[in-house]
Amino acid sequence: MSRRNLPSRIESFIDENRILPAKGSLYQLKGGGRSGKSMRIFAEAWTALNLLNGNYVHWIDGACRFNPARIMKYFPHDIPESDQLLHGLFVGRGFTVHQFAQLISRLKDEIRISKAKMIVVDGPVTMHLDHQINEYEARSLLRKSMNILEEIAKTNNVPVVVITASRPYSKRHSTLLKLVSNRCKQSLLGKHKTRMGRKKLWLLHTPSGHSGFKLEEAKHETIFESASRVIHSRLSLEGIEEIE
Repeated sequence: MSRRNLPSRIESFIDENRILPAKGSLYQLKGGGRSGKSMRIFAEAWTALNLLNGNYVHWIDGACRFNPARIMKYFPHDIPESDQLLHGLFVGRGFTVHQFAQLISRLKDEIRISKAKMIVVDGPVTMHLDHQINEYEARSLLRKSMNILEEIAKTNNVPVVVITASRPYSKRHSTLLKLVSNRCKQSLLGKHKTRMGRKKLWLLHTPSGHSGFKLEEAKHETIFESASRVIHSRLSLEGIEEIE
């Protein structure tokens, strides 16, 4: 029998309960596009889930692309004035590498006040690729920022999610990506693969090794219902105390 006539392999889908960020550590989302653009959807969904549960979230925008509308699409449509949930989201945007470093440094004091349950840093490497600063300063600033984020995660027992590209395009980029990866105990790599003429997102979680395609929402299931299903499954695993 030729390879062409062999039966197609059944596609496996990843269990999104098993790839949620763990408390007290850094979690790296690695994907294609500028600064890991393709993986930003996970950080946005996890942010929306926290806001729906009444939690606060800090989002540091190092890639200068934050859009609250992408967070709001995960809110249920039947909640009146659902945009009010965004009041629980604290957004900081640095337009230079030094502004970015200052935002990270201030987080240590801000999270003591906000008691936020998650921190997202979108594009931590991006600002450090600016050729107006030399490579040594770029490494030093990013290393300091990552050390602060690691300390915040452990001290406050919260997940810190960082979003980066999966592939470097220069020597400096490669060095900075390794600097980030070496401090992250969890990571989720995303690659687009074509199946039956359609592009699907294939995911690999480390260190569990859990992998599979991202499950697309069924037509009869709303985004909120899908998110609620993930929350319910996670709570059943961790215990009733997590509901608080």
